[in-house]
Amino acid sequence: MASPTGRLGTDLEPGAVAAWRAHSQRLWGERFATPLDAFRHLGAVQSQEYQPSKLTPAMRTRPDADGQAFASVETVDDLIDKGAVVRTHVLRTTWHTVPVEDLRMMLAAGGERVRNLMGTNNRAWGLDDATLGRGAEVLAAATAGGRHLTREEASEALAAAGVADPTSTRLIHLLMHAELESAIVSGTPKGGKQTYANFDERVLAGSIAQDDAIRALAERFFASRGPATLKDFTRWATLKVSDAKAAVDGLGLQELRVGERVLYYTQEPPAERDSAPVVDFVQGFDEMICAYTDSKEFVLHHSVPRTRFPGRARFTSVILLDGQVIGSWKATPKKESVLIETWRVRGFTAAEIAALRRGADRLRAWYGKPEMELVLDHED
Repeated sequence: MASPTGRLGTDLEPGAVAAWRAHSQRLWGERFATPLDAFRHLGAVQSQEYQPSKLTPAMRTRPDADGQAFASVETVDDLIDKGAVVRTHVLRTTWHTVPVEDLRMMLAAGGERVRNLMGTNNRAWGLDDATLGRGAEVLAAATAGGRHLTREEASEALAAAGVADPTSTRLIHLLMHAELESAIVSGTPKGGKQTYANFDERVLAGSIAQDDAIRALAERFFASRGPATLKDFTRWATLKVSDAKAAVDGLGLQELRVGERVLYYTQEPPAERDSAPVVDFVQGFDEMICAYTDSKEFVLHHSVPRTRFPGRARFTSVILLDGQVIGSWKATPKKESVLIETWRVRGFTAAEIAALRRGADRLRAWYGKPEMELVLDHED
């Protein structure tokens, strides 16, 4: 891979950009010692699919047990149980798991924008500012003193305080608003269920100005996900373009041009690797996919026209070939084995099939099963 020659000088193929990103994200190359280090590097891991989301930090971490390809799910669970990372609504109107020490910074950077985006839906469900504010106050009080409430218990507390119909979608919006208002945050799970804890009791004290928060978030994004565009960052963090641009300009990031796009980075490009294919099985909302809504042409595999990719993947989770999306997968754990179904947008060479089998075997080990059944399917 050619090295950049300065600002706006280098043209790279889409596959080279994807490989660079895989190294920046630490999916490839040297892995982290612990999942917490991986969380701190990425800053935020999209996690609306709770169990699969744990694969994102695990894949970027060295094994913690014999026979594992990367860190076990138990080591990620332990961080969540202890509150070292919290799962909450931040950056966008969806779940993210973030290091607890970074949450105030992320909310300062974009919390107001996310709240504004929720406005239309809040009004559609009859939730005005007074009701939302009252809900946040009730939830902060109900979780004080170390009480961690399930969603059902949170609903009961809201109803007991006179908040009308705190159920279904209305409850979801009340909880999300309270999270964005720094009233509650995720607590220790109960019986596999998400709980809510008092924000100030769970999250380290401190404050940060919005400009400083956006700058810190930009630095994290481009260090862990570069090369990426300004719009990639703006959409990932739900920011105004002007605010995001001011932060990027202030950081003095390195730049390169790929076609008509300007991409920013801090991590130098990796050394040339051999031509052997690499297949990774990632969760459907892995940061290799979700961080790049603007530059999707580098996300989908360059060997297949974009029109060949279905609007809706057969399975939720994603197969990467050399860092780019080539198909999808689904795992069904059984007593002694795991069934791994795969589908690809094109056939594979013998070397690519061998790489796919190696990737599936790493996944088998993560599920803790001695055997696997691998189903191969692809578009004709």
